[in-house]
Amino acid sequence: MGRRAVCIHLTYVPYLKAADELKTKPTQHSVKELQGMGIQPDILVLRTERHLDDAMRMKVASFCNVDIDCVVQSEDMPSIYEVPVRM
Repeated sequence: MGRRAVCIHLTYVPYLKAADELKTKPTQHSVKELQGMGIQPDILVLRTERHLDDAMRMKVASFCNVDIDCVVQSEDMPSIYEVPVRM
């Protein structure tokens, strides 16, 4: 469909309690796999347990060749119905 289609890639950014940090490597690897198949995501939705700061979003954007405005956080909520409202 060319430019009439948008590729949105949803990934999970795990939080490692022992290290007290979020890990973006799984997202980077999954985007690399998609790119290897000729698919470049236009938007990345990062599902997380913790809040992502702008530095983390910028890191993901630069490694995944996506504009920082197209890196969106989907933080876990107590109820699944709160997720769209928060986004």
